[in-house]
Amino acid sequence: MNSWFQFVSALAFLYMLLVLPDWPGNFVSYTFIRLPIELPLLMLMMVTMPLRAMRGVRALITAMFTIVIGLKFANLVTFEGYARPFNILVDPGLVSTAVRTIAGGQGMVAAVSVIVAVAALIAALAALLWWAIGALQTNHSPISPRAMVAIAGVALVCAVPLADVKFDRSWWNITSWDTSRFARERALSVLEGLRYDAAFRVELEAEVYSEVPDEHRLAALRGTDVLLIFVESYGRVALEEPSIATSVLPALEAFDAAIKKRGFAARSAWLTSPTFGGQSWLAHSTFATGLWVDNQRRYESLFVSERKTLVHDFALGGWRTVGVMPQITFAWPEGKLFGYDQIYAAADLDYAGPHFDYMTMPDQYTLSAFHARELMPSPRSAVMAEIGLISSHLPWTPLPKIVRWDDIRNGEIFSEARHPRVPINWTDTENMRANYAAAMIYEIQILQSYVAEMAGSSALLVIVGDHQPTPVVSGNEASYDVPVHIISGDPSLLDAINDWRWTPGMIPTASSPVWRMDAMRQRFLESFTPGTAQATVPINP
Repeated sequence: MNSWFQFVSALAFLYMLLVLPDWPGNFVSYTFIRLPIELPLLMLMMVTMPLRAMRGVRALITAMFTIVIGLKFANLVTFEGYARPFNILVDPGLVSTAVRTIAGGQGMVAAVSVIVAVAALIAALAALLWWAIGALQTNHSPISPRAMVAIAGVALVCAVPLADVKFDRSWWNITSWDTSRFARERALSVLEGLRYDAAFRVELEAEVYSEVPDEHRLAALRGTDVLLIFVESYGRVALEEPSIATSVLPALEAFDAAIKKRGFAARSAWLTSPTFGGQSWLAHSTFATGLWVDNQRRYESLFVSERKTLVHDFALGGWRTVGVMPQITFAWPEGKLFGYDQIYAAADLDYAGPHFDYMTMPDQYTLSAFHARELMPSPRSAVMAEIGLISSHLPWTPLPKIVRWDDIRNGEIFSEARHPRVPINWTDTENMRANYAAAMIYEIQILQSYVAEMAGSSALLVIVGDHQPTPVVSGNEASYDVPVHIISGDPSLLDAINDWRWTPGMIPTASSPVWRMDAMRQRFLESFTPGTAQATVPINP
């Protein structure tokens, strides 16, 4: 009886792993009632294999299954977090980033606990696979080799006529090669990734407008403060998903009305981000370099090249260049390679208030500290700043309250100006969307307040989302588009981009242009550098 229980349990365990989907959208009932062809083939292999070779074969199959099933789980995680498959070449290198993120929000104990849990799960998967595959061996099976061959043979014979039969009117076949197909696709993705890297190295050498004299570079903006503000998780879903847009769109309308009273005007459109749900640095580097930086290997390749960035363009044109990155709490050597004269990481901003879970400081404090350090001193050079706003980072709670700019000082006021934490239910889409909408409204309101009360009338502000929020809010079918706004009180600066045909105001529409984010460096150089030719704008990645 015990041997029968082990045999049936082993078959059931292997069956479930083989029919396990590699994409979250495939978790439907009939996914788990198909015949995985790999299972009868494995049964035949184990029953016909000579015993002297069995141990080595068993170890090899266990290792292969552990890798493939592990990749399935990794695929499910990356689709849930970033709406894309797991990249074998790139994503393992993000482990340290994930650990730092968890440690920053939940503490080092939580980060270590996650590492230990993942390692334990991998070890348990390998151990269970070793046991299950062994249970199919001739000397362990409760049924005779002939019976095993007969069962497996009947399954394979039945699989042929059933291969094209589908459940009801769905596209799901009754039989399945999905695990084998998945393993093949992942192997081919490595080869494709290597070719993709080689093509990117060629692109790195093709510099945009390298021959433009420094005195002409961005000359139409000379003397203007330019603020490039990235808003965390500000995606198209914020303006088009009804449950979110009903509160976010009125906030944008109020933003538009408030800045008009100050003599500012806005133009808006959409940019296609290279990333989804996270890895904001890919969007930052894509915007700055004019290259499509959609994975970590491309990002790292930038820093063994001599590729210039939009930051370098402004520096060559005479601006003081500043990077304001409140979420950087560790060494960031690549920061200098972007071309900043000054980098303000978290420790450099001298914040004395509380953390807000993952957030090191409220974005209102970040803007206030930057303004006091860089825009208030006189005399000074024109400033080009890239500023990362992070209060809209997952999990979107707790949020700071908005305070008077004069009361911010060193940030201690945020100990009291703090909304209570609201419940987080990661499986409740409505709850997560409500939290996200609240975070978006906070970002819009502090930016509205900053432009209306603090920004100089001749400044040019570019406000852009880095990526869509995680699929728990956006869904797995959402585009990679994010809103982008250009704001200025100087009509001549907005006249310079009339040929962009962006939509007037703070709300892009369905008919607004959609450009790839890597178009922006070139478009800036073309529109604000006299005598440069207009280029074709990449629309889709």
